[in-house]
Amino acid sequence: SDGTQRRTLQVDYIPYMDGLAEEIGARLNIKRLFLTDPCLAFRVFFGPCSPYQFRLTGPGKWDGAKAAILTQWDRAINPTRTRILDGGSELISLTLLLKILAVLALVCAFVLLM
Repeated sequence: SDGTQRRTLQVDYIPYMDGLAEEIGARLNIKRLFLTDPCLAFRVFFGPCSPYQFRLTGPGKWDGAKAAILTQWDRAINPTRTRILDGGSELISLTLLLKILAVLALVCAFVLLM
C-alpha cells in the first residue's frame, strides 16, 4: 500500500437514520400511522426502508412522500418487465397467496406489539 491509513466508519443504516430522524423531529410514529393510514403504514413497516418515510412528517415534509412510498415497488419492478409471458393466472394466484401471507404477518405483528 502507499503508507496511508484509511479508517472507514460503518453503521447500520436503519438505526442510524432513525436516530437522526428523531434528533430533527422527523421520525415516523408507526403506531399512529397504522391508526390513521393503515395502507401506508403497512407499506412502510413491511416494505424497504426508503428515505421517503423520513419526509412524511417533521421539517422538510414533502407532500409527494406518500405517493412515492406507495409506488416505489412499481418503479423498481417495471423496468425488469421486458416481455409479457403467457400464464397470467398463475401470477394472480401467487399474488393472492402473497397478500394472504402479508395479512397474516400483519396480524402477528399486532399481536406481538400489544
